[in-house]
Amino acid sequence: MNILVTGGSGLLGSAISFYLKDYFKVTATYTAHPFKLNGCDTIFMDITDEKSTAAEIKKIKPDAIIHTAALVGVDVCEKDPTLAHRLHVEGTRNVVNAAKHAKIIYISTDYVFDGRKGMYKETDEPHPINYYGRTKLEGESIVNSEKNAIIRTSLFGWSIVKDKKNFATWILNEMADNRRVNMFADQYKSIILVNDLAIVLKEIVERNITGILNVAYEDRFNKYDFAMKLADVFGLDKRLIQKVRRADVPGHEKMPLDVSLDISKAKKLLRTKIPSLHQGFVRLKKLRDESYLDNFKLG
Repeated sequence: MNILVTGGSGLLGSAISFYLKDYFKVTATYTAHPFKLNGCDTIFMDITDEKSTAAEIKKIKPDAIIHTAALVGVDVCEKDPTLAHRLHVEGTRNVVNAAKHAKIIYISTDYVFDGRKGMYKETDEPHPINYYGRTKLEGESIVNSEKNAIIRTSLFGWSIVKDKKNFATWILNEMADNRRVNMFADQYKSIILVNDLAIVLKEIVERNITGILNVAYEDRFNKYDFAMKLADVFGLDKRLIQKVRRADVPGHEKMPLDVSLDISKAKKLLRTKIPSLHQGFVRLKKLRDESYLDNFKLG
């Protein structure tokens, strides 16, 4: 099969490209961060440019497009809502319009929910409270879930772009430098290592799975517990982790309190066994120890 991965230099796109290149012909796109990966074609593609996006997709003729390109982060999207809309809405529309007969797997977010309930199912009514979630939800509406797939998730892992941190790697970097980290004990999530999600996405491509699907580890955790368990696996000083409440730290009003995901549908539908959060941390450490990032060459 011929697979196109948008946002190939991103956190998830790079992990997908690395894993799927051993099974499919993979082309991965980039914009700001050119990169090379043995066994994978990499090209520049700006999804906000309708004509060039259509031209590239026509040239590649993919059987499936895994659409990961996004402006990730609540704060970033709040600061630049125009760019968020261009990428998540206009960019997604450009990809969908150009796709023709290709299956699209759209990577969405748990932030399509307001966080008032938690353990959200695929059938629950979305109600985003930040611009990131709002524009990603608009992107969902452009993707026809009857013939395509929409994956709601939250991610962590090693980024090939060194100055880009996610929740887990930020904690690790801060603690490695002996700095204290404030972790919310009243903010809950579900999450998955990008490399584990890549395995699930392979099955979704191969079995032509469609519709909306929550994909994450089954564990529901608060951010304080997440940091404590991460520190355990990496052998870091847990005394650096400070338990706080979201209300005690101003500037986080746009962050939902509980966007944990119910993965019952995924467990029934998928043949791939989704591991635990602890197993994800162990694999994260193993990837670091095996110099996973050395497989990618930036520039």
